[in-house]
Amino acid sequence: MKSHRPRRSGALEQMVDRQTTDFHLHSDSDVVVYLIHGVTGTPAEMHYLAKGLARQRWDVYATTLPGHCTRIGDLLRTSEHDWRAHVQKQLAFVRNRYRQVFVAGLSAGALLALGASTVVDVDGLGVLSPTFVYDGWNTPWSHALLPAAMKLVPLSLQQFVFHLDGPPFGIKDEALQTRVRAAYSLRTILREAVHDWWGHRRRENGKGRHVPSAASKGYPIFPLRTLTEIDRLITGVRSRLGEVNAPTMIVQSREDDMTSSRNAILVQDEISSKEKRLILLDDCYHVITVDKQKHVVLSHLIDFFGLQIAKNNFPRQDPWRPRSI
Repeated sequence: MKSHRPRRSGALEQMVDRQTTDFHLHSDSDVVVYLIHGVTGTPAEMHYLAKGLARQRWDVYATTLPGHCTRIGDLLRTSEHDWRAHVQKQLAFVRNRYRQVFVAGLSAGALLALGASTVVDVDGLGVLSPTFVYDGWNTPWSHALLPAAMKLVPLSLQQFVFHLDGPPFGIKDEALQTRVRAAYSLRTILREAVHDWWGHRRRENGKGRHVPSAASKGYPIFPLRTLTEIDRLITGVRSRLGEVNAPTMIVQSREDDMTSSRNAILVQDEISSKEKRLILLDDCYHVITVDKQKHVVLSHLIDFFGLQIAKNNFPRQDPWRPRSI
């Protein structure tokens, strides 16, 4: 049987608020899967899922959240309102162009998916490593100070207080963790900060195009300002979980280093969806879309979304299964 090769051109090229770092694949399908990376992350977190989902002859779009994939200053100028508005606007775009719309998000992206589903009608949700409480086994002691810091430090000064991401970076895969460790070393961060600053100045002066280092690997720090916005996102989404009624699959690792599996159970207990499925994984940490069980995550998404499609008489062609690498 001839393998299916998705194209990189199609209707999604007209996506509203599209960024150059967005990732999309087309199969001329009536079904689209919209993917949302985590805060401080990049669409690269979703590449493996995107390619696997596209092999099902579904269109796929991996967005770039406002303030991401450029410079940390751009992140500091955005709020959870900007992230929510961006996702809702793009989902409304695809809702008007596709018969079935599915959404999957990672970490804070999972919260954005849950929240958006209460505004835009979707046919299914993939909630991956949802982050409501920082209670993973590697949560730093400083997180206990967050509530006080967010209240006591003026918003205008919160950009100068930050947490530097450290090992294991949400990843159990040792080879990948080693690469991230090298990319997130203080020496590398300082060198690339200078490089990004100089490239930005050259671009402003019309001397070429510069691709920031954050475009491929995200930001290595969490400014207090951003953590405050994530906290606001958590509060807002948590208050509306009862309004979520789309079929929902929740996937989280039992070994999640950032947010324990109690977060997944919280979602399962509080959403109103009649159809909901909880999957707990072993042998991976928080960033399950790139870690050692990413093929299992993809397989579960294919099964769950495929089931919803079949219920609405959408045939699935050339079934394909991801392989463990």
